[in-house]
Amino acid sequence: MRILLTLVLSFTGTSVFAETVFARNTIRAREVISADAVFLKKIETAGAAQSLEDVIGSEAKRAIYAGHPVLVSNITQAAAIERNEVVTAIFELNGLTISTEARALERGAVGDVIRAMNLTSRNTIRAEVIANGSLRVLP
Repeated sequence: MRILLTLVLSFTGTSVFAETVFARNTIRAREVISADAVFLKKIETAGAAQSLEDVIGSEAKRAIYAGHPVLVSNITQAAAIERNEVVTAIFELNGLTISTEARALERGAVGDVIRAMNLTSRNTIRAEVIANGSLRVLP
């Protein structure tokens, strides 16, 4: 069966190896990965990203050294809000909208629920990070 599969693949011209994303230069932790920092190489590596679209625009969780594969476990969605950043917090309920300034107590990507401090009342709130870099306060 293995020989038959190898023959079929060799006649169809399909490569047995998948492409893997590698770091062109060292990518520091928390650095957003750009297109010029990575490249594709025809080799199969377990746990590594296989397309540039999955990696570009993501953030490195820890340092990825030049020439090493970019592992899926080493990247995450880029943070939209940094710790200690002053952002707009918006609370909406039954048509009522209240907006105020808050200081982020954690960093977070879009969709993450983080803690923030309301700068007016000094109370800690839980809020979801939304795409425009502000917070949607949770009830």
